[in-house]
Amino acid sequence: MKGISIPDHRIHHAYLVIGQEEDLLRQMAKDFVVRLFHKSKKEEPEKQFSLPLEEESTENRPDFYSEKEEPEDSLSLRIEKEEHPDLIFVDYQEKENGEKKSSISIDQIRQEVKGTVDISPKEGQYKVYVLCHSDKMTVEAQNALLKTLEEAPEHVIMILLCENENKLLDTVLSRVVRVYVGDMPIEKQWKLLQEIPALRTLPAFLKEIAHKKQEEMQKYAEELGQLDGQELYCFLDIILRDVLCYKSTKDHHLLYGQSARESITAMAEKYSYWTLGQWGEYIERYKEGRAVNVAQNYQILDFFLFLSNT
Repeated sequence: MKGISIPDHRIHHAYLVIGQEEDLLRQMAKDFVVRLFHKSKKEEPEKQFSLPLEEESTENRPDFYSEKEEPEDSLSLRIEKEEHPDLIFVDYQEKENGEKKSSISIDQIRQEVKGTVDISPKEGQYKVYVLCHSDKMTVEAQNALLKTLEEAPEHVIMILLCENENKLLDTVLSRVVRVYVGDMPIEKQWKLLQEIPALRTLPAFLKEIAHKKQEEMQKYAEELGQLDGQELYCFLDIILRDVLCYKSTKDHHLLYGQSARESITAMAEKYSYWTLGQWGEYIERYKEGRAVNVAQNYQILDFFLFLSNT
């Protein structure tokens, strides 16, 4: 699962972006905010303006004030320079000697996050907090942040950047959507994807798909259509890899999806190499965007129907 962007087709209130390159993580957060702020502007209802009784002076207006829509490049530039008022970066504070601290304290979280989250965005629908080095928060700081993650106002989105997710509390990890930057071991991909209820039942469903009614396939396709496409197609890729692996080796020890071994081995016995090749082509076509104008649930239903008729 190679992370190249933070998904924005469904907006969550907390993300954990995990990777080893600090600059890349920071840039990913800013790219996401650019897309988010542009998208939210397009979705805003048309503003109603009334004529002032007296001509308003423009002398003391802030630089970002405009009755016209801000050009996209101007908004992007302010975000890139980290000058947008609704984008807040929380990073290491400086010591008195000018050096950076090596951790983020509870006082900093209280002051820079908890003390400001209730303030409404100045320009749009959202206010985004980017917590750099979130894995360097003290335990007390993480517990202080936890309350905000649980009860954040609707306008607040948290993006936590970190190198080592194992240093974060389980209670924090359970409240974020994880995004991995770079290559991840397939065993770990499988384990994480299995935590998604809709994906957990997918191998067994595919094994029995010849006995499923179209209404059942349609209902399940609609459920899968709500998932992040990158995660869905990654999971289907791993299943296909395991089915092909067992079909050619008959060695179940080589499977990544040990938790779905019965379904995987059954599919290996049932499906021909031609069918599995078509399976791969379906997934690649969807991933590459050739079916970009088709909703994800229809793409999956199309795949289900193909598989059920082979």
